[in-house]
Amino acid sequence: MKKTILPLLAALLGGSALSGYAQAVRTDLKGEGFVADFYCQAGPVTKPGLLFLGGSEGGRPDMHLPQFFAENGYPVLAVAYFKEQGLPETLQLVPLEYFDKALAWMARSDRVPHGGIAVFGLSKGAELALLLASRKPEIKGVIALAPSSVVWDGMPKQWWPPDPKSSWSCGGKPVPFVPYDFSQVMAQGDPFAIRKFYEKALQQQVAVEQATIAVEAINGPLLLASGHDDQMWPSEAMAGAICARLKAKGFKHHYEQLKYADAGHTLTEYYMMGGTREGNQRARLDLATRMLAFLDEVSGKRVPRADASAAPSAAQTKAGSGGR
Repeated sequence: MKKTILPLLAALLGGSALSGYAQAVRTDLKGEGFVADFYCQAGPVTKPGLLFLGGSEGGRPDMHLPQFFAENGYPVLAVAYFKEQGLPETLQLVPLEYFDKALAWMARSDRVPHGGIAVFGLSKGAELALLLASRKPEIKGVIALAPSSVVWDGMPKQWWPPDPKSSWSCGGKPVPFVPYDFSQVMAQGDPFAIRKFYEKALQQQVAVEQATIAVEAINGPLLLASGHDDQMWPSEAMAGAICARLKAKGFKHHYEQLKYADAGHTLTEYYMMGGTREGNQRARLDLATRMLAFLDEVSGKRVPRADASAAPSAAQTKAGSGGR
């Protein structure tokens, strides 16, 4: 199934056209062993592909942000990994081998130039993006928004009684993870109660050491971004832990941590989980420019691109149950 998607900026401006602003085509991939939508310009494509991973909302990632990247020349494979037919119902023990099929498809597709890909993830998808990149040398760059420095406990259908299981598995075995700590009841009315829940879990030093993602093994640069007022989990502190590990390990590639003082977990004003409307809007617009510049740096190609004021609006808002 294919359909032409109007450029996001034109849609936001009531359908007005911009010269040189390439449309993207969305393809629902079937029979490939994974569930995904592929976004790509109709004409010649010269930039490397982008593997796009959503968060704890599950299902197919919202179209707006993949579309935005595709309109700027990057073919995007937006992959679902649970809450779709044939996939796990919950975010528990999702096999990392599943993504091998997606990466193999990108490697052989004539619409994805060879030479390595980048991966994008938001929150729980950022955890996954970093984990995959640390194990897959064909991934040449990572954009991780509201990231985690560790692998976390999964997200069960029912939270009580606790049933700790890793979010991910590899080779049929659970990837080491930090379990949730239910010893303290979350305070009602506290906007940072969930974040404090994660902060308390991070006090489990042995589990944290075992579950820390080996980001130093990533085969390319990293762009990390977080809001200081993140109400979901301590993404700013965890991004800082990632950078500290990279420095300690003598990481040879470039890495950068963007901190947005008045922004929250989603880094957009359209669905806020912390921060102010103005702060989240500034983060969204600034990130659009910085993400495209980062991808241009990874690809080694700097060409005219779509106006960053078309920055993904609804794209970073599909937070679902918690926005991870």
